[in-house]
Amino acid sequence: MLLAGCALSAGVLTATVFSSRNESGQAKTITVPPTASTANVPVAPAGPQPEMPAGWRRVRDAKAGFSVGLPPGWSSRRSGGTLVLSSRDRTLAIAVGADRSEPGRLAAPRRYAGEAIESLRGYRGLRATPARTLEETPYPAAQATATGTYAQTGVRQAITLVALQRRGDATFTLLAFRSAHSPGRPAGRVVDRVVDTLHAERPA
Repeated sequence: MLLAGCALSAGVLTATVFSSRNESGQAKTITVPPTASTANVPVAPAGPQPEMPAGWRRVRDAKAGFSVGLPPGWSSRRSGGTLVLSSRDRTLAIAVGADRSEPGRLAAPRRYAGEAIESLRGYRGLRATPARTLEETPYPAAQATATGTYAQTGVRQAITLVALQRRGDATFTLLAFRSAHSPGRPAGRVVDRVVDTLHAERPA
């Protein structure tokens, strides 16, 4: 079942997605320019809380320090340090996490998204597209996509990763999974609307 693979991937999100691999296949940490310093980077304003689309409700991950919109009929649960949003028909899952490490606070969203999508583990034949900058999002953001077969389930998945950065505070990552054989456009619209509802908050 697709969601089983999604949940497993979401469960290891914060532990594995924020790294890439060198030419020898060894994991390497996402880096930031050597001149960057957290001491002189002010925290960007959180901004106003986005309005919810009709019928949606806001769910919070107090520990991670963010809230996000939940579409009608969807469920949410916390798993492995991420908030997992699941569609009623179990064909689309979105794992939302916060990275407050130095790369999360300082790395440019486009670089972060590109390296993160390539670091996903447990997939056979993972093929990623270059990250691209997104416009009109709550925070500076970039998106990267990939397809691959999740080894544990044998399901071929289409994956979308969106990284939104509140500079000096965190990068918030939305990692969406669906079957590669299901229509991509409706799922993409849902992911876009979830992205539009994200709001940074003070972690508990």
